[in-house]
Amino acid sequence: MVESHPRVVRVLSNNAVLARVGDDDSDDGGLVLVGRGIGFGRQVGDPVSATADQRQYIELSPDKVQLLTSLNALDPYVIETISTAVDLAADLLGELHPSVYLVLAEHLSYAVDRVGKGEVIRNSLLEEIKAVFSAEFGAAELIVQYLNSHLTVDLPIDEAAFIALHLNAARSGVTVKQPLAKANELAGLATFVRHRLPREVGTASTSDDGLITTLTYVQRRARAGQWRDNHAQRSIARDLPREYDLAEQVLCRILDTATLPREAAGEAAYLAVFLHGWEQTSQLKTHTRKEQS
Repeated sequence: MVESHPRVVRVLSNNAVLARVGDDDSDDGGLVLVGRGIGFGRQVGDPVSATADQRQYIELSPDKVQLLTSLNALDPYVIETISTAVDLAADLLGELHPSVYLVLAEHLSYAVDRVGKGEVIRNSLLEEIKAVFSAEFGAAELIVQYLNSHLTVDLPIDEAAFIALHLNAARSGVTVKQPLAKANELAGLATFVRHRLPREVGTASTSDDGLITTLTYVQRRARAGQWRDNHAQRSIARDLPREYDLAEQVLCRILDTATLPREAAGEAAYLAVFLHGWEQTSQLKTHTRKEQS
């Protein structure tokens, strides 16, 4: 049972502190306390209530205790700046799991160090994460901008994608593996489409002209069973057989079924029309480049 008055070990920000129950310096009884103004004016050793109104706390698991130990070796100013940036994200997203302060403190301190050494940070799932977790990605961009401004570094937009995964996990109370799996699933659908439609653009550098975003919304509607009717469905299936067949395959992959439910035929038609336009856009860009060369 957690004692009512742990003592501050480190002030992370005005809204988050690390604390410990007991008077010794062991890692037992570690806590992350989160609440509006909970860290303001606090000093190491100050008692602080873990049960006050509007305050959250979490006892550290053994792996998080080890994380706390590693944070002790990091620059306090960097940790404080990161924690303040997480506060900004919490203001946008609402309640976050308290452990996100520790997780992002470690993750981002090493990202800052890597960039400072000239290393390049890349995230191959940037577009997928941006599409699936748009709210978290927006908050992550704010974190990156804040850190770049206050730590005089140049974290790339790719880093925001990594942060967004952690923010989603903290919002949902899951591990980062779950949002990562969702991003990978979307990437798999996009790859499935690219391999079946001859498109000369060939890379995701142009955001695939809406492919990722379109597949994201198709996924959401399919999972929710929110099917759109399309009165031109039969005509589209007849006039765009290749695209319509691919659209059916995409929906079957999302639903994990061998055959498309009848009520999803309209959605397949909408997707087929998008895929037709998507391919036409590629051909137009290719023609334009050849004329300019």
